Amino acid sequence: MGQIMSTTVYQSSDTHNHSINGVISHDASGHATSEPNRHPQRESNIQLKLTSLLQTTLKIEPLFDLFFGQLQHLLKINGCHYIHADKKIECKLGKVAIHTTDYSLKLQDDDLGNIVLSRKQRFTEEELLHIESLLSILMYPLRNALSYRDALQQALSDPLTGLGNRGALEQAIDHQWQMAQRYDQHFCILMLDIDHFKSINDTYGHAIGDKVLKEVAHSISTTTRQTDVAYRYGGEEFIVILNKSELLGASIIAERIRENIASLSIPTNTLGDNHINVTISIGGSCSAHSKSPSELMEQADKVLYHAKSEGRNRVELSETDEKNHLKRKLMVTTDGTQH
Repeated sequence: MGQIMSTTVYQSSDTHNHSINGVISHDASGHATSEPNRHPQRESNIQLKLTSLLQTTLKIEPLFDLFFGQLQHLLKINGCHYIHADKKIECKLGKVAIHTTDYSLKLQDDDLGNIVLSRKQRFTEEELLHIESLLSILMYPLRNALSYRDALQQALSDPLTGLGNRGALEQAIDHQWQMAQRYDQHFCILMLDIDHFKSINDTYGHAIGDKVLKEVAHSISTTTRQTDVAYRYGGEEFIVILNKSELLGASIIAERIRENIASLSIPTNTLGDNHINVTISIGGSCSAHSKSPSELMEQADKVLYHAKSEGRNRVELSETDEKNHLKRKLMVTTDGTQH
């Protein structure tokens, strides 16, 4: 049976100035072909077991859980840190120790990210060769997992704004709700609606309308915290999930979003000599004052409707009183006045 050869370039160093630069060649199964092997049968058994394990998942974190588990057993590795900067993926397992060895993972033209392994004892040359052998097995499952993640993200992303779509939102809210119930870590949602968006489309055309949507989406993403996630809910509506947040914190972020979007000046032609300004209305609710994810959404929708009917370009958040009656709280008007 013929071999399909590919090349993995790696760079590795530890904190005590030990460095390795080289190339691992491997066949289609992912088994290394160029490194020495002092225990052929044992190495073969380990490779077969790891290959079989890594084929059981297409998700990044479980994949590294399995890989790290084997490294802990075989080489007493204390910590594993995987990062893919371009894809904004980070996975930390175990605890960082004093001695580290890091590898840039590449498969043909595919950048698979960077992995740093650490432990309390310094790595020997033979152990580094063993790690490289195991990394060569990780390559194809990791590439498959990254491709699977890309496909999922594409299916759950809004193609115009790049934000998560409604399907992604529903999954995220269900997950956040479960976390809130389990760990008592409440979250809030902000429901945002662009004011007079139909008029923008009618006056300037759908191309400018699309530009407004993208500018607003970008402003929302850059204004919120790293732990918050924005979604396009549909049409000119957006939703932001504020992780580990209560009403006061949500009101501060909501007002910041409102102000930043109100300051946008969006050109309506290629000459840039005509601009439009847009505003948004925001309604918010918190899981601490809701009985279910659907009720959480309904509360935000109700106060958003009120914000629109009271003049737009304002923030309103909701909570429930002792009798579980919905009431509005923290209404911010266009001049920044809170009621």
